[in-house]
Amino acid sequence: MEIIIEPAIGASEMAAIRRVRRQVFAREMGITLPPITADRSATFHLLARHGIGGEVVAALSVVETSGDGELHQRYGLDFPPGARIARYTQLAVLRPFRGLDQPLKLILEAHRRFVAPGLFNYTWLLFDADRAATSNLRRRLAFEPGAQVYLTEYGRSRALTRDEASPLARTAIRRAAEFVAETSPAYYAPTGMTLAPVRGSAI
Repeated sequence: MEIIIEPAIGASEMAAIRRVRRQVFAREMGITLPPITADRSATFHLLARHGIGGEVVAALSVVETSGDGELHQRYGLDFPPGARIARYTQLAVLRPFRGLDQPLKLILEAHRRFVAPGLFNYTWLLFDADRAATSNLRRRLAFEPGAQVYLTEYGRSRALTRDEASPLARTAIRRAAEFVAETSPAYYAPTGMTLAPVRGSAI
């Protein structure tokens, strides 16, 4: 199954992302999520298509939360002063395309395109509380689950965090990229670049 990930840069791409999220969050889960900031300098949106120019089947946004102490405190997050921080949020995958490592692939591509070039120090996201400790994001991407459970817009959640400069995180990114390259050879971004780590990059 050929899945292609690309940035959402126009109105039609953003509309497709909203359709995917309505299906997953509103219709399946019965929840309404707050809008994401429209500040382009602080946000990055990715979508996954089923083939070149095909149906949009998944989406992920990355939002810079540097300096938002109130938000971080709400989820028990304690970052050093002056750190650059990014949040992965509103990840949605249509039902027929689940179980195919789409979250892993989207986060890897968001890391390559936004987090690493932006020199972010920490990343985080909210995740289902019961699955956080055993999730692929912890096992393959070295996110650490918080101990506290919070009632969030997604339900019972834990915060997953990662220190981007740690050797564990760097190794996890490299190994996860190698795993994706080996198991999904047709998976690529339309730039022609694969998800293998770029030599000399921040990874």
